[in-house]
Amino acid sequence: MRALFALALLLLALPLGGCSLGTTVASQAGDYNLAVEQAANTQLLRNVLRARDQLPLHFTTVPQIRGSLSVGLGQPGIGLPIGALASQGLTLGFNGSSSPSFDVSALDTQEFTRGLLEPLEPDLFRYYLERGYSEQMLLLLMFNSVVDPASGRRVLNDPRCWFERPDCPSPMPAQLIEAAFLTDGPNGRYEFHDYTALTPLGPPLSAAQASDPTLLASLGEGKLTLRRAAGGRFQLFRQEARLAACRRVPEGRRMVPVLGIGRFGGRPPPTEQCARDEVVLGAGAPAAGPGIQIQLRSVADIIRWLGLVLRVQQELEAVPGEAPPCLAFRPAPTPAGQASREVCTFRLARPGEAVPTGVAFEVDYADMHWRVPRFAEAAPDGSRRGDYTTQVLALLTELVNLKKASSAIPSTRAVQILR
Repeated sequence: MRALFALALLLLALPLGGCSLGTTVASQAGDYNLAVEQAANTQLLRNVLRARDQLPLHFTTVPQIRGSLSVGLGQPGIGLPIGALASQGLTLGFNGSSSPSFDVSALDTQEFTRGLLEPLEPDLFRYYLERGYSEQMLLLLMFNSVVDPASGRRVLNDPRCWFERPDCPSPMPAQLIEAAFLTDGPNGRYEFHDYTALTPLGPPLSAAQASDPTLLASLGEGKLTLRRAAGGRFQLFRQEARLAACRRVPEGRRMVPVLGIGRFGGRPPPTEQCARDEVVLGAGAPAAGPGIQIQLRSVADIIRWLGLVLRVQQELEAVPGEAPPCLAFRPAPTPAGQASREVCTFRLARPGEAVPTGVAFEVDYADMHWRVPRFAEAAPDGSRRGDYTTQVLALLTELVNLKKASSAIPSTRAVQILR
């Protein structure tokens, strides 16, 4: 009777044990998330280091982790008194196991590779700027070159040029490069303006042609618009939403556009892009105003640029008592009378190097242990340099993920055999 009573108590306790199962599942899910984090961080950093060494880039992803958690209850029984040492009691088996499995897919498809090589959209620059990312950091990462159409002079955003090394592809003073890319000076900040580009289609139409039902139906799709023209006629236009990035030049001149290279036959875009909601392109377009043209990088270009940054920094001689060499920028204009603050754009610490901000995570590559500094703002008094390495990696992770398409990631089908 006592054994049956104990069995009843255990059976009643099983639902309570189910409550703890939720904690186990949550713990397993957290472990899987941490595993994906470590795999993604390691892969991204190894690709930057491969770019430093001029090696091919390779991307993989873990599209799926299947967690298998089983809890079992053995066959209960009642012990019988056999022999002098036997005792009456209850025997109950209880067991559990976890056996996760996962897929690893190589991202070597044409679609993914094409996405990595395509220049970034100007909207992305504005999006990250509005999210609060440093404008200086975004300019360094995303802008590849600046061209002055008037003189034809091209300024490259190359780390070797920033440090005025003799192997810079287009030698020029670092001050000129900084003035072209960064905005901590008289050039001011970038501003963005959405506008609609109108491209004329065909010759002007008569009133009868403009009222054709087929034409009116195509206008309803929203890609075409019909506007009045001279002489009582009508002109058909194709509409395209565009973005102008404008920068106010010194001495009080008007805002001038700086993005859109190659769209206007090598000429700077019309100045009206910075002030009007609609701009007519092609024949009859406004005359081009003063401006510069900026070429945006692709995601692959950003990775290779970061690899070049590492190589240049590691070839510089460290000065005893000073912070390790790095490509630094000022996160905000320095008011008069205050100490200048600097932020390190991107760096990895080798064995033996100090990491004043602390270590965020680590990675092994080519028989060497690399440490990633934690994010840190510069000290207000300028006594300590800030570090944006992890913020750069966070942004780069998002840009790489934007190029992934679920349809291009193969995954292994799960097969379950029942007996």
